[in-house]
Amino acid sequence: MPSPHAKTQKTKMSKIAMSLPPSLVDDLDFLSARLGVSRSALAAELLSDAAAEIRRVVSLIPPNPTPADLLRMRGESEVLIRQRIASATQLTDDLFPGLDKPEDAK
Repeated sequence: MPSPHAKTQKTKMSKIAMSLPPSLVDDLDFLSARLGVSRSALAAELLSDAAAEIRRVVSLIPPNPTPADLLRMRGESEVLIRQRIASATQLTDDLFPGLDKPEDAK
């Protein structure tokens, strides 16, 4: 049976320290302020799916990959990159529905 406070319980998070380029910190500060979320929440959201996908792809690479293994991985990486671009494009379309796309601006 769930506890009566189940809705107020937070997911356990781990604290880490990272060194980041100042320009990236500026971007995170701008985005977190604009979106009304913490830098930690923003970084977690941005990294969680990407890191999981990269881990999945890297875990498929054998310890001593052959040229054929590397070629196959390039193909899977291309699919991952295309999915990421499509996701970013959809996010942009959702956030800024009136924004002209380059092909529309001609």
